[in-house]
Amino acid sequence: MMRERTHARRRRWRALFVAGTVAIGLSVDDADAALIPSVSEALRGRPLSSFESQTLDGQPFSSRDLVGKPVIVNFFASWCPVCSMELKDLQTLQPELQRRGISVIEVLVDPVETPDTVDAARQQLARKPLPFPVVMMVPALRDVFGYEGFPATYFVKADGTFSTTLFGYQPIDQLRQVASEVAGEGAATPPSSPVPSGGVGRHPPWEKRPLLALLPAPWAQWHPLLVHFPIALLVLEAVFVCALLVRPNERLAQSSTWLLAAAVVSLVPTILTGIRDAGADLGTDSPFRDGLHDRLTHLFRLESSVSLHVLFGLALTLIAVARLGWRLRAGDRILRSGQRMAFTLVTLLGLWVLFGGGQVGGGISHR
Repeated sequence: MMRERTHARRRRWRALFVAGTVAIGLSVDDADAALIPSVSEALRGRPLSSFESQTLDGQPFSSRDLVGKPVIVNFFASWCPVCSMELKDLQTLQPELQRRGISVIEVLVDPVETPDTVDAARQQLARKPLPFPVVMMVPALRDVFGYEGFPATYFVKADGTFSTTLFGYQPIDQLRQVASEVAGEGAATPPSSPVPSGGVGRHPPWEKRPLLALLPAPWAQWHPLLVHFPIALLVLEAVFVCALLVRPNERLAQSSTWLLAAAVVSLVPTILTGIRDAGADLGTDSPFRDGLHDRLTHLFRLESSVSLHVLFGLALTLIAVARLGWRLRAGDRILRSGQRMAFTLVTLLGLWVLFGGGQVGGGISHR
């Protein structure tokens, strides 16, 4: 009787876990992450089209408010830590920009990206008001600027034409350089795209010399490389487990256990580098400490692809560690029909979560 109750309890927990995983997957639509830093000249010279919107406090705002003076238009999300960094840089530059006659307009993208956070954004901006007008994002404004994501900084000249556009978080000197150009104080030479320290840039050297890919490169981010090891090990282990379902074999079972153990071990550096990479562009403090604080603060922010990727990663890690403990505790009993079937189902559940996490991670890397 006790054994039956234990099995029933385990079945309920497994059902709840599957339901939770499905719920997370179904509750997220068009999740976005912060844009990768890049420089665009696609809008340069194009006249600003007309649009109508309103400010955070309900005052009318239109394209007419952007003509006749150089303007910096910055798109930000209230919950985006990278956006917060750029807002601080713009506030630091404000006295210098005012001397040059440059205005700054902030566009809150929450109404389009995450409507459920608009009220929280209002409260946040009421507690810590910005020294710039905050305009609410509307579809017309999105179309005029060819909005691609956040943070994004558009520079408009006094004649109402676009200049350089900066996507993602940019160094303060990059903002200052483009601001000088729109103020008419510098040459119209577009700035170079920023490259993270130790990185290989937007155009890696092996694009023209493929043999260079065989040599080590000084990477700023290691997570995209290391994450392939647990993925390969877990997929191969799942193949072995499915083979055991068809024909139990002690040697095959032992090999699958070693693969699972290797996958769990490889998840450790994968998680640590993922935390470190998340904080690489969040300030001058320790990247690992910044990344850990950022991920804990925004862990359940499901409208963020990065947060969703982390949740899938945590679920995958918990399943892998639990399966390894189960396998070590069960020993040869794992080859018996009842446990073998249950272990296979949990393995396939982990593979499903791995697919979800990989799909979200790929969306971040290839957006």
